Amino acid sequence: SMAECDLPKVETRVRFPSSAHMSRYFQGYISATTKQQADEILDLLLRKKLVAGGLLLNGPTRFWWKGKIVDSHYYNISVFTKEPFKQPIIEEVQNLSNEEVPMVWFIELDGNTELLTWVDTSLL
Repeated sequence: SMAECDLPKVETRVRFPSSAHMSRYFQGYISATTKQQADEILDLLLRKKLVAGGLLLNGPTRFWWKGKIVDSHYYNISVFTKEPFKQPIIEEVQNLSNEEVPMVWFIELDGNTELLTWVDTSLL
């Protein structure tokens, strides 16, 4: 049997980088059917300062659609934003998307001070 050893105690308390970062931060994901549509959506969100930046990802996808499993090729736009901009992003995507069901979802994030400061200074 292995002998017990004294491991250092790990701090589990959540630490926030600074009180300047009071708003919640999010990584958003937006679906697009083509690169052209993904570019149009990302460019609009950047011009309106609703996102700090975005990464275009693409690849094969498989999903249920109208009772059948469909194989397709899809784009996802990964963006950085903050709480107040979530609903405006959803509205802009719904207005611009040609999809029957445009997909927009958000995951709350925390990060290093430099990342959060970049998001803060990039948005409205």
